[in-house]
Parts: sequence; C-alpha cells; structure tokens
Amino acid sequence: MCNSDMKMVLSIIVQVLDVIHFFVPVVLILLCTVDVFKIVVSKKEEDIKKLRNGILWKIIYSIIIFLIPYLIPFLLGAVDKILPMDYDDSWYECYNSVKTSQENK
Repeated sequence: MCNSDMKMVLSIIVQVLDVIHFFVPVVLILLCTVDVFKIVVSKKEEDIKKLRNGILWKIIYSIIIFLIPYLIPFLLGAVDKILPMDYDDSWYECYNSVKTSQENK
C-alpha cells in the first residue's frame, strides 16, 4: 500500500503519539491534583491565585496535548492535498493503514 520507509516512519510516529496521548494528560492531572492540595493547605491569597492560574494552564496544555494525535491525520491530509507526493497512495491513507495495523496487534 505505501512505501516501506514511509510505513516505518509513520509506525514510529503512531507509537510516540499513543504514548503522548495516554501518559502526558495523566501526569498533568496528577500535577493539578498536587496543586489543588497546595491550594487547600495554603493560607496566603497570593499563593492561591498563583496556583489557580497554574492549574488553568495545565488543563489547557493537557487538552492541547490530548488533541495532538487527532490533528496529525488532519495535517497529513492537508499536506497531501497541497503537495503532490511520488508515493503510490496518499500519506493519510498510509497513516490510516499503519494506525489500523497497530491497533490490531
């Protein structure tokens, strides 16, 4: 279906995105939990405001990181339409092929 070199690169990308998709939001949620605990224990209003802003930014970062694996196929499809490739099939179809083969393992 696709070039073997492209399959190898895309399989590495899929594996890295799966790890990112799972572990990074979990770590950010744990860090937010620690910050909430610090807010409960803290008595200074200044510290509470700082920690609240930190939690907000961590939540925004975790949402962005969680959405990255869904944005990759969109970007590959856009690149395929903009730049013609010399491969047998499009990047998007190759990505889907690699993704489904990874899910079936």
